[in-house]
Amino acid sequence: MNPDYVVVGAGAGGCVVARRLLDAGRTVLLIEAGGPENHLFITAPAAFSRLFKSKFDWAFFTEPQEQLNGRRLYWPRGKVLGGSSAINATIYIRGSQHDFAGWGDGWAWEDVLPAYKRIERFSGGESATRGGSGELPVGPRQHGSHDLSRRFVEAAAHSMHLPQPASFNDGTLEGAGLFESNHLRGERWSAFRAFLKPKLNDPKLTVLTHAQATRLLWDGTRAAGVQFFHQGRLREVRAGGVILAGGAVQTPHLLMLSGIGPGDELRRHGLDVKAHLPGVGQNLQDHPATAVIFRSKLPSLDAQLNDLAALPYLLNRSGALTTNVAEAGAFVRSNAALDVPDLQYHFAPAFFREHGFQKEKGAFFSLGPVLVAPHSRGSIALGNADPLAPPRIDPRYLSDERDLPALVSGLKLAREIAAAHPLSEARGAEFLPGDQELSDYVRREVETLYHPVGTCALGDDDASVVSAGLAVHGTEALWVADASVMPRIIHANTNATTMMIGERAAQFVLQANR
Repeated sequence: MNPDYVVVGAGAGGCVVARRLLDAGRTVLLIEAGGPENHLFITAPAAFSRLFKSKFDWAFFTEPQEQLNGRRLYWPRGKVLGGSSAINATIYIRGSQHDFAGWGDGWAWEDVLPAYKRIERFSGGESATRGGSGELPVGPRQHGSHDLSRRFVEAAAHSMHLPQPASFNDGTLEGAGLFESNHLRGERWSAFRAFLKPKLNDPKLTVLTHAQATRLLWDGTRAAGVQFFHQGRLREVRAGGVILAGGAVQTPHLLMLSGIGPGDELRRHGLDVKAHLPGVGQNLQDHPATAVIFRSKLPSLDAQLNDLAALPYLLNRSGALTTNVAEAGAFVRSNAALDVPDLQYHFAPAFFREHGFQKEKGAFFSLGPVLVAPHSRGSIALGNADPLAPPRIDPRYLSDERDLPALVSGLKLAREIAAAHPLSEARGAEFLPGDQELSDYVRREVETLYHPVGTCALGDDDASVVSAGLAVHGTEALWVADASVMPRIIHANTNATTMMIGERAAQFVLQANR
């Protein structure tokens, strides 16, 4: 194998960049540590939480979190073709115009919008802001949303005086509405299924599964290939260039194992320093989430999401398994003085606590305030020099004193929404947090919303890792195409934006090699 490019990681960014390089006639080797995505739980949107802690999941854990009573939080990350786009809740939301105003030259809304449009096939067709001919099918849920979800939208709009936009994907994140998702005919469309599965017979594409990258190969400062563990032994492949798309956890980890990162940290683990980039692994950001859960007087998804749900799904892709559970949401301000909303609600017409692992009998609905403008920053670091050992993940949740009050406000506002018509007619007793002190409840219950970013931030200062063209500083023929390049986390779910980054990365790579 002597491909033009090696892409490390078959997640949202990696699948898109690999497809675009193929479209340009380049040969591509895609290395993925996980296996194939042919499983019912991946196909069925509502089954996403059943994939957690399975063979499709890296199942990481953070370091003990000082502000969360020393808890080690579970972090699911996709270990499968499609990456986390194969195990997530398929919510499709772009970043906003405001988000990209802080990303630097070449990354404003008008710069990224064409890339967003190219990747999507919106069910409503082409428009000034939507794409109609891309590979990824997106749009409102085709089989309709739950009555409780529609009640939430009305209650949030009325109680919070919010607009009800037709879409959250036109550059503004404010208001209440039903979420779009990347579904088609009741099935999940991961990044792999949309962008690479149709190209598996292309002789220019080689996909290796169960192949874990261990370090980069170098020719001076030029990335000349990748070493990887496959079928029980170490192998090497040389290439014209390397694109890293392992995500905000594994991309900085692989860079550090390869001598790119904070010099003192690398030397401490006995690693040679190829390029001193102190920003590698720093600037870790994530969306912390908690929930207010009520008993429901109306039927919820709780009674439907059982073993019997598989029958209508297998017969004709109908029934409860076609929902992504988090069907609706809202963007609100925790403080009226804020310029833009800092809270995003995910509404589930079901009981959802601790990633879906905890269950309760009865009918419930859950309102999950998520802090989408966190001030806390963490890091990814080496645990040791063993490339197969997990890195140290320390998000330092709530380490900035501004984050806790915002989440507490989110809980209070969730109660106001649940008390408003027409959701109030369905509201039973409050199950959580009940009479618990809200700050204590947040520290005991807050979890990740699965959106780590920022650990290889783009920019031109000393803390940045990649250029505006996503090339790794101090190296040649090495790019990053995943969520780690976001210098500042967007105010929404990150999957769509990671695919947009993959789209733009391919452009930059091809431009650099004309």
